[in-house]
Amino acid sequence: MTTSSRMTYAFARDGGLPASRFFAKVHPSLNLPLNALYLTTICVIIFGCIFLGSSSAFNAITSASVVALGVSYAVPPAINCLRGRRMLPPRPFVLPTPVGWAANLIGIAYVIVTTVLFVFPPELPVTGSNMNYCIVAFSIVIIISTFQWFLDGRKNFTGPQIDAEALAQGNVADMDGKGEINGGEKLAEKVA
Repeated sequence: MTTSSRMTYAFARDGGLPASRFFAKVHPSLNLPLNALYLTTICVIIFGCIFLGSSSAFNAITSASVVALGVSYAVPPAINCLRGRRMLPPRPFVLPTPVGWAANLIGIAYVIVTTVLFVFPPELPVTGSNMNYCIVAFSIVIIISTFQWFLDGRKNFTGPQIDAEALAQGNVADMDGKGEINGGEKLAEKVA
């Protein structure tokens, strides 16, 4: 729950959730994203209740999570390939062009194969009780995400704000544990 609440906080901080301002708040005395933690706790309880009601539904949700994770791994190299592998900034380590293309295309192909395999039913013959409903759960997530994007996300989602100069110097926000970005501005103030 610690990791997922921090991820929820970060996504809300960047304007990617409904009610982002509420979920991006850091509790002043506890110095943690309490609202995001509450949301995560509620989601865990809901998924636990789904598991109690139907193991097929729970398996569909967890399988859809694995498929979504795989697809999220394929998106950056796919965009990179579609743009001709010319969009990355100068960096200290660059693969030779043929090796880079091969690595990107093999990674994308691997995700496609594993996604198809995860959608297959687990056993034959297929019945209503042993069917893999992963594709249904995944489709619901895609529909909700698309709706959310057009309703709110495209107007408010900013993406992570990166200080390229600080990263080049090896500085990372809040590494001192004081809730400050590069020794000045408070993280809680930055969100508000």
